[in-house]
Amino acid sequence: MNKNLTPLILIILAIGIYFTFTRVKIDEIQAIRAVNIVYQQALDNSEKLVKERDSVIANYNKLDIVDRENLEKMLPDNIDNVRLIIDTNAVAARHGLIVKNIKTSASGSDDNANSASKINSAPVALVPAGEIMPIIGSYNTMILSFAVSSSYEAFKAFLTDLESSLRIMDISKITLSVNESSAYNYDVEIKTYWLKQ
Repeated sequence: MNKNLTPLILIILAIGIYFTFTRVKIDEIQAIRAVNIVYQQALDNSEKLVKERDSVIANYNKLDIVDRENLEKMLPDNIDNVRLIIDTNAVAARHGLIVKNIKTSASGSDDNANSASKINSAPVALVPAGEIMPIIGSYNTMILSFAVSSSYEAFKAFLTDLESSLRIMDISKITLSVNESSAYNYDVEIKTYWLKQ
């Protein structure tokens, strides 16, 4: 009887050890394997991103100096209020307009903060070659407001020139009033962007 009891005790002991210790360890190992798979995918993605970054840097370095300056003017990494005012004034002068009451202010709106956080928290995806890559990272906006007096045709030509300039700008507000000389007074508010570093 002792011979039959020992194997039965060992089987019960093995089942008990499996459910109390081994099963828990197996579950932990499976969880660690799942985490390892996620980390391996992240490493693979980071290697692809490094290759893509190196490719973008190589393409950027192939640009001539004029194209680099144009790119910097389009979306700068800092804001130069004086340069923006001078450029806007130069465009106005080509149409015989005088820019008055110039004001600049950094936009600290919640919309900008929310959009920046949405961009920063977006999942990283590689963009196929030939497609435009969205700006990853956050940006700031600056508002430039000024007033001009002119005819409608001259103001329209002025806005067309602003629109075709390299700098990315959105006209956020235009207020119109008539003065005594039958010209129009325009109060203009322009929003421009720059990348945070």
